[in-house]
Amino acid sequence: TARRAIAAACEMRDLLEEVPLGDLVLPAGMKFNIGIGIHYGDVTVGSIGSSDKTDYTVIGDSVNLASRLEGLTKTYGTQVLVSESMREDVLKNEANADEFTFRHLDDVRVKGKAEAVPIYAVDRSKDEFPPEYKDAYNKGMDLYKQGIWNLAKEYFEKALMAVEGDKAAKLMKSRCEDFIANPPEHWDGAIAFTTK
Repeated sequence: TARRAIAAACEMRDLLEEVPLGDLVLPAGMKFNIGIGIHYGDVTVGSIGSSDKTDYTVIGDSVNLASRLEGLTKTYGTQVLVSESMREDVLKNEANADEFTFRHLDDVRVKGKAEAVPIYAVDRSKDEFPPEYKDAYNKGMDLYKQGIWNLAKEYFEKALMAVEGDKAAKLMKSRCEDFIANPPEHWDGAIAFTTK
């Protein structure tokens, strides 16, 4: 189920500090980290290939979206990123409503998908980001999606005042600045990512 997948991802994230790194030497300023993208849907599973080379794998649109979400964890500065369908599946059961804290980050159009997908960070707790951050970020997102980038930028700046250095708010502020200078044609509120 969606709840179990997200719970497993959160447990992996929470146990990351306990992973023995042994002789692994990281460059100065770097730390061992993970990014997890979660989506669900129909997939093809099995041994795929020819007599020369086969691989037991999963393929399909849902696998591709999960992979794209995993790649976006770096862009938005979060460790666990889920699609809207995952969030909705968890929240349809009221018993799960308080188990996870979802934070809407953006609506993205990833490579291979025509439709925009709302994406959500799964935060460690309701207190990880203060209310003033959440309020400013959400207002900024609403204005951003409407194409009111000058005002949206101000709200993302307020979010950065509440959580200094937040990668998602920095990204959205920078994007607003770019769009103020060079408005995109045919704006529908979603940014397109063409790479993995």
